[in-house]
Amino acid sequence: MFLSVLAAGSMYGQEVPAIRKIVEEINLAGNYQVKTVPNEYFVAIGQVTDNGIEAKGFYRNGELKKIEYSAGLSAWNYVTEYFFHRGRLVFVHLKKYRISGERGYLKKPVLIAESRRYYGNGKLIKTVGKSDKDQGSTADFGQAAELKKDLEDYP
Repeated sequence: MFLSVLAAGSMYGQEVPAIRKIVEEINLAGNYQVKTVPNEYFVAIGQVTDNGIEAKGFYRNGELKKIEYSAGLSAWNYVTEYFFHRGRLVFVHLKKYRISGERGYLKKPVLIAESRRYYGNGKLIKTVGKSDKDQGSTADFGQAAELKKDLEDYP
């Protein structure tokens, strides 16, 4: 019990560096069981975009560590990563790419917006950057919960 209180106090005192370390460890670790929810699933449940949707869940020892979510909307592609520590959302990384121009699809997507949001104890701690799709913590928690459910529901 004392160790968990000490760890929680330590996390609260150094939230962002601790979260960065968690995210780095998740990204560097390998050997994940990856579950992909394809566009067809999202179409079947009424979530349709003109350039598709895909979600990938990264699991270690049965625990969800990360979700990668991609949604293509017209000339844009949104890529959002959700990171979890001990079952709780701790970090969200959103990137917006332009994927088409006046002459059709671009050979290489162009990053035009990016944001990072850090969470501790279920609350937003810090936001870095901005995206026009930035809806804040309420949307992050709701989207993460929906994607978790999609990962559970998809066979």
